[in-house]
Amino acid sequence: MPEFDPGQLPVGSLVATVAVLALLVAARWVAGRLIRSNPRLPASQQRRWIATARNVGFALAVLALVLIWAPQLQTFALSLTAVAVAIVIATKELLLCFSGAFLRSSSRSFSVGDWVEIGGIRGEVIDHSVFATTVFEFEPGAFQFANRKAVIPNSVLLSTPVRNLSAQRDHVHHSFDVTFEASANVFRHRSTIEDIVEKHTAGHRPAAEEVSHALARRAGVDPLTLSPAVRLQTTELGQQRIRIGLLCPLDKAAELQNAITVDLAAAVGPAPRPG
Repeated sequence: MPEFDPGQLPVGSLVATVAVLALLVAARWVAGRLIRSNPRLPASQQRRWIATARNVGFALAVLALVLIWAPQLQTFALSLTAVAVAIVIATKELLLCFSGAFLRSSSRSFSVGDWVEIGGIRGEVIDHSVFATTVFEFEPGAFQFANRKAVIPNSVLLSTPVRNLSAQRDHVHHSFDVTFEASANVFRHRSTIEDIVEKHTAGHRPAAEEVSHALARRAGVDPLTLSPAVRLQTTELGQQRIRIGLLCPLDKAAELQNAITVDLAAAVGPAPRPG
């Protein structure tokens, strides 16, 4: 079996490698400058194109190196047969990241600028590569940016459901809890509670119906019911909880929650605890 000798590396292959890498780096730099200098492109679109250019450049570099060094790689691979299994085990996580990136790309589950939920992390995708996805997080239970980033390895995409929330940029399925002490007895006020929720949400029903039908057509399913969901529950401490879910405009979610909570406190009493 032939042995691999680094001293026998062909000069032509080395020169070709340096030239190809320099060309790709220059092309990526030029593409980045052109994208950033285009004032007609929004920031999210610029990030998406820059990420795409970087990933395409990486793929071209790998392909070029394989083509240039194919003969040497064949000899090198033969000399490393005995340790091939060890290399696979050592690079398992990297291989899973590559697989996760391929899954994201082939399924088109999300791209830069989309709102997603991955493994309990919600936010806007600001970058993705073959190894990881970077998300600018939302505050828990809201669609407001939390001023922090989360870097998620792409291997997570193979075992965790990915939810694309981009369709909810204008409307959102908002849910919140209002908790009362046990003495409030929310169960006998059910009709009053439903009337309060209906009063605050009725004006947003037509727009919500359009969004619901658009989402249903895109997913190929029947439109979901738009009636606000009101569930009466008890907590482990014996308190009484009203859980409310509704489809509403994103910019009105906090306002509706506050208004409904105030009216519930006045109608049911005593003062509720934050849900």
